[in-house]
Amino acid sequence: MKKLFGLLIAFALLSAIFYYSDVNNSVAADKAGCEAYIYIANNSMFECDLSIDGVGIGTLLVGKNKTYKVELLNDTPKKIKVKISYLNPDYIEPKSYYLLTKTKLECGQSDSMYIAHTN
Repeated sequence: MKKLFGLLIAFALLSAIFYYSDVNNSVAADKAGCEAYIYIANNSMFECDLSIDGVGIGTLLVGKNKTYKVELLNDTPKKIKVKISYLNPDYIEPKSYYLLTKTKLECGQSDSMYIAHTN
């Protein structure tokens, strides 16, 4: 009977500790990250493949635009690097170049990029 009573008290204490420890104020809550957005418009004569910070995100067709969501870790402002690769009919191998956001993006902010390469 004493063991059962001791286990019940230990269980009650543990459950009270977990109940009153607020998850929103914990250290892990500050490292959750947030989202920023990039609007990319393809005003060039070729469709292009895009990758944001080294992650391939697909093809953007000629004359189309899209808004991409970027995860910012630890709520830290960051310049986002976008790699544009396209097949130019005058060259055998694809050409590529990088664009950077104008400023360091913070949580909830957005930036726009316009792709305009020609022959």
